[in-house]
Amino acid sequence: MKKRHLLVVSVAATLSVPAAAQAPTPTPAAGVPLGKLPDAARPVAYRLELTVLPEAKAFSGRAEIDVDVRRATRFLYLHGQDLTVARVVARVGGTDVPARYAQVDSSGVARLDFDRPLPAGRTTLTFDYTAPFMTGDEGLYHAKVGDDWYAWTQMEPISARLMFPGFDEPRFKTPFTIGVTTNKALKVFANTPETRVTPAADGMVRHEFAASKPLPTYLVAIAVGDFDVVENTAPANAVRTTALPYRVIATKGQKARLATAAAEGPKILALHERYFGTAYPFEKLDQIASPVMQGAMENAGLITYGDTLLLLSPDAPSSQRRSFGMVNAHEMAHQWFGDLVTPVWWNDLWLNESFAEWAGNRVGEIWDPKLGTGVAQMAEALDAMATDSRSVGRPIRQPIERNTQIASAFDSITYQKGGQMLTMVERYLGPDRFRAGVRLHLDRFRYGSATAEDFFASMAKGSGDAGVVPLFQSFVTQTGVPVVTVRPGANGWRLTQARYRPIGVVAGKPQTWTLPFCVRQGATPTCTLMRGPSATMRLSGSGLAVPNADGAGYYRYSLPDAQWGTLIAAGASLPAREGLALADSLWADFAAGNVSFARVMEGTRVLSRHPDRLVATKLPGELAEASASLSPAAQAGYRRLLSDLYAPRLAALGVDLRRGAYAREEDDRAQTRKALVDLMANRARDAGVRTTLADAAAKAVGGDERALDADYRSTAFRVAVQDRGVPFMDRLKTALVASQDPLFRSHAVTGLGAAETPEQVRRALAIAQDADSGLQSIERQTLLTRIAAQPVGRDTLFALLSSDWDRMTAPIPAFRRSGLPLRFAGYCDAGKADALEALFRPRLAALGANDLELKQAAESIRICAALKSARGAEMEAGLR
Repeated sequence: MKKRHLLVVSVAATLSVPAAAQAPTPTPAAGVPLGKLPDAARPVAYRLELTVLPEAKAFSGRAEIDVDVRRATRFLYLHGQDLTVARVVARVGGTDVPARYAQVDSSGVARLDFDRPLPAGRTTLTFDYTAPFMTGDEGLYHAKVGDDWYAWTQMEPISARLMFPGFDEPRFKTPFTIGVTTNKALKVFANTPETRVTPAADGMVRHEFAASKPLPTYLVAIAVGDFDVVENTAPANAVRTTALPYRVIATKGQKARLATAAAEGPKILALHERYFGTAYPFEKLDQIASPVMQGAMENAGLITYGDTLLLLSPDAPSSQRRSFGMVNAHEMAHQWFGDLVTPVWWNDLWLNESFAEWAGNRVGEIWDPKLGTGVAQMAEALDAMATDSRSVGRPIRQPIERNTQIASAFDSITYQKGGQMLTMVERYLGPDRFRAGVRLHLDRFRYGSATAEDFFASMAKGSGDAGVVPLFQSFVTQTGVPVVTVRPGANGWRLTQARYRPIGVVAGKPQTWTLPFCVRQGATPTCTLMRGPSATMRLSGSGLAVPNADGAGYYRYSLPDAQWGTLIAAGASLPAREGLALADSLWADFAAGNVSFARVMEGTRVLSRHPDRLVATKLPGELAEASASLSPAAQAGYRRLLSDLYAPRLAALGVDLRRGAYAREEDDRAQTRKALVDLMANRARDAGVRTTLADAAAKAVGGDERALDADYRSTAFRVAVQDRGVPFMDRLKTALVASQDPLFRSHAVTGLGAAETPEQVRRALAIAQDADSGLQSIERQTLLTRIAAQPVGRDTLFALLSSDWDRMTAPIPAFRRSGLPLRFAGYCDAGKADALEALFRPRLAALGANDLELKQAAESIRICAALKSARGAEMEAGLR
């Protein structure tokens, strides 16, 4: 699963997504399994019969589950959430044994009590039930698009239990046979090919699908509605000897925007097949868009995407093409890592997501090198280091004992840290040995489940290097970011490693990693595998020595001041990934209390000339967060600094906001211009740039389709909302509701969420809270998330929670509740951290939430406050 925003949008769900009514659930009694189910029974096969009318409020189903009962028992635990179960029987041989069904925990744990003991052996459980459609992307959800209703599914992590009773854990992989009855005018899609359509009662029809390969419940998927479909095939290749049925699907009226996905998806699939050395492991591949989906989901044979990730206009901006390529490749990689081979339990979610992140970015870079996918992936990994630098955190392989902890695993540690770790290991082993280990693992556990230990063994045997096991273990089992301190000596470099701790993070017990530290000197790379706290390294090249060669490692480095000066002086000519590593490590060394702020300013000036936009703007991003807590004079100095550094560069590029003005331009030049326009408008607050953007936005909303290119639309709408106020917001909202262009709608929501004055925030909140506003649920979620990112909006939402907690939190789905405190991590005052703790801590149990994110949010606030206290005066002087 790929989320556009890994931090769960809990506030948005609170205010804008009505949840299905829930019957009161009793406090779980002792012995109720709140994590893994007992091994009393194991599912063998599912047969699901569903009646789905998307316009209705509820659906009905019959679920038959063949189970192997290990020993005679009077009861079984399984999963089912908010299901109204009318009848349950267990068929043993030719005899039916009645049972009573009860949900015993709000996370969806249910209990079956039988009239007499079930004997050990094969039993078929049959459930007749109804359940409500969800309105957000969980379980079986529905939405009205235009005049038509549609239904889709989103099961990961534990939402299959909202659609059918079962054993909702990844270790239980079985075949699923699905039948769906619906109106005859509607199309139905599922994981497998449709085998037949037959008449049903009341003029409806029944769609029957072939039995699937063994799947966990979280990969089961259906979709029902009057969809547009583009048929294609993925042609045979050297790995797959037959053509594969391939379709792209969207709501009615979007067919023209499916062309890119229809043409390019088979190419991306073939790149994965070539790498993995095995054919795509399922019978067909459908890719379907949903306007309610946040991100994308790797359902076997029926991958679901948010509209903007699959629906591209012919002149789609490069940012959207990059998202399409990265996410499409990410979800296809899951067809092997996750779908073909599945983790036994959620503690090894990283075996899914880290690999999909790594493989998806690798394939995305091959698919279109101009988009800079590899550098973008590294930038995201560096952002993950900020989370990983706190004392409160989680390892990549997180122990998970309760259902409420599962959602915490879907974060930047699993995705970005894990992906960068795999990049580092691949560079250490070499691509051929790394690939050999991956292929062996997939062969060993084909259509089965595996643990991290299984994977480590596969990689050791396949690569021929048993030393890879401690390398993996040291990074997946420990929290924290390594920092390697470099001290040049007469006989080479002296290296020491420790856990990186910024000011405000209390020192803990010493940590070391099995760490491949690589340096590029000239064109020659040199590596050493650090196994303890210190090592000595002899360089073998000549010229400038650059730590973290090619930016492949997941670590930071700290240098003596003179060596920082030498490296910074060459910063603008470094390869992009090394330039990013330099910017990140320089700021980190400052935030740890080592390097001076003058060096940071020097690095900002030098790297502002770097040709890659992400390198050129990395340090201004760090300075933006730090300067926001400083005096108005320092903030004005920050804006002047940006204007001095970037206005000439933007002027040299030129700015023409009209649609298609740069259609034939080299992509890196276009992306750089876009980044600089955003920086000058939103960080430097340049009046001229903002006026140009706001004028173009007003023309575009007024109906001039040529006035504003999609590359600049999001930034222009944000500026116009802030500078033109509520009248423009109302015009923008009207245009949003009238538009069928998913990208335009996304940009409009982003613009509305930029509200920064009390009046603007009130208007944005009113739009988000209006169920009849014409916005989809995910759009209302995104709007609230954007509002929370602005100071006035953050204060407003915190006050709403403080004054009306029960009403505000009641609708939040259980697996999203833990993320709510992270909406307030942008504060920079220790008193705010105390207030956050005081609001949330006493209510966590009632909320049914994990406390990890609360601790992380509070510590982030305190770290910001500690940096301001320790180095604020230095930053004030430097920026003024």
